[in-house]
Amino acid sequence: MQLIHLNYPVKQSTLPSKVVLALGFFDGVHRGHQHLISIAKDVANEKHLPLMVLTFDRHPSEVYAGNKNFVYIDDLEEKAYKMEKAGVDYLAVLKFTEAFSRISGQEFVDNVIVELNADTVVAGFDYTYGPKEIANMAHLPEFAKNRFEIINVPKQTFEGEKIGSTEIRRAIAAGDMELVYDLLGHHYVMNGIVGHGKRNGHKLGYPTANLIWNSKKAIPKIGVYATKTKIAGKWYDSMTSVGYNVTIGDSKQIYIESNIFDFDEDIYGQPIAIKWYKYTRGEEKFAGLDELKEQLHKDKEVVEEYFASNLEK
Repeated sequence: MQLIHLNYPVKQSTLPSKVVLALGFFDGVHRGHQHLISIAKDVANEKHLPLMVLTFDRHPSEVYAGNKNFVYIDDLEEKAYKMEKAGVDYLAVLKFTEAFSRISGQEFVDNVIVELNADTVVAGFDYTYGPKEIANMAHLPEFAKNRFEIINVPKQTFEGEKIGSTEIRRAIAAGDMELVYDLLGHHYVMNGIVGHGKRNGHKLGYPTANLIWNSKKAIPKIGVYATKTKIAGKWYDSMTSVGYNVTIGDSKQIYIESNIFDFDEDIYGQPIAIKWYKYTRGEEKFAGLDELKEQLHKDKEVVEEYFASNLEK
């Protein structure tokens, strides 16, 4: 897959052929996105054309709504990895600027879609490309002027509720990692490197890898989780805490710390990934380190029992 960075106005595509163009922000590349991309891929195969996905370098609400605290399910590297696995040939990332946020729907069609040499456009029912009252899927045929075909993909649902990135972020914030799995079609993953912590877990016999993560990633609810942690390409069962270390008096900074089962190596500075499975309890303040150590022993038993009875995932 080729990653292409674009600025507006888009210069005429240098691709050797027309493309099937899938539109969306695709945060998380969840089950709804996967369905849309599979439809686009089928069309591309039928027409013997490459599949291009067009996304933006940041969520539009960061610009038009000034939402500087927006959090993401995936960073660009994670999104690109999922797109490649889905069979996308080109991932085009358009820089979303304040000036770009003010263009009309017709300008988007003329100066982006047409310039990308789209033969067919595939987008979700709620996709917008300008003022939502006008620049929506219902009006796209008017702007297209028969220059490309349009496939409008209907809403995808799970147990009667829309599958959407907003719903997934809400579930992550609530610690409902099992719902996150159902909506994403895979477990939520946070990537980062191992940083230096305070080594309190090591003193208690439960050494932890302190995750240094992308600050724009969605963070699960404060508490303890059944997780798997990847080191050097191998996944290990683990239990991970998200919290403030209240027992040792640190109530200002959030830490994400993974105790990796059957693993005892120095991995400071190395890349790791944490895959989130189930919330097991909230953060508690204990009377002392002995009480905390006893709870950590119980936590490990709970997590081991969870993985023993959920081998299929």
